Amino acid sequence: MDISDIEAALRRPLPGKEAQFLMAPGYRPDYTAEEVMKFNPRIGGVLLLINPTPERYTVVFTLRKEYNGTHSGQMSFPGGKREEGDMDITYTALRETEEEIGVKRETVNVIGALSELYIPPSNFLVYPTVGVLRGPANFTPQEYEVAEIVEIPLDFFMKEESRSTTRIKVMGKTEVEVPAYLYDKYVIWGATAIMMSEFVYVINNNDIAHKWPGSR
Repeated sequence: MDISDIEAALRRPLPGKEAQFLMAPGYRPDYTAEEVMKFNPRIGGVLLLINPTPERYTVVFTLRKEYNGTHSGQMSFPGGKREEGDMDITYTALRETEEEIGVKRETVNVIGALSELYIPPSNFLVYPTVGVLRGPANFTPQEYEVAEIVEIPLDFFMKEESRSTTRIKVMGKTEVEVPAYLYDKYVIWGATAIMMSEFVYVINNNDIAHKWPGSR
């Protein structure tokens, strides 16, 4: 399967909240774009990075280190806050990816983007870029932020049974049940699961999932 299939699918109108909210916690507020902007959110960019290995395609995640903050110990896409010198939000995603996992921006082929997502706990408005790694993966985790770099087969997310629920502590206090992707010991929930949900939706609803290497 040529990567152009997914690139073409990302050029079509995106499903947005219809797909995002399939993996959103029940307590998540449904803000309008106008309401979000009233919060004066910080702007961030993340990269959903595909590694097209000969055996199968994988998606690259980071496991955040434990710290005294909102997203401590969570699975995430590499990315971060837009800086003043960034040319655009895609540049932000590529710059932050290079800083966090050592993947140089010139080795990433950008093939599209997903819908923006507001993250209430950290007041971030995040714009996800989708990219494909060119050449061998030479990952180097950033010492202070990244505990582990994790690759998960893309075909895992394509299966309906990959969607599950788990109980987590919000802000380290209240325990709630949330939708999640559970892969081995890794739990993908919250904003990362919501963005992944839209990506899966785009693939499954454009009749290309069966073409991915490793799919069954």
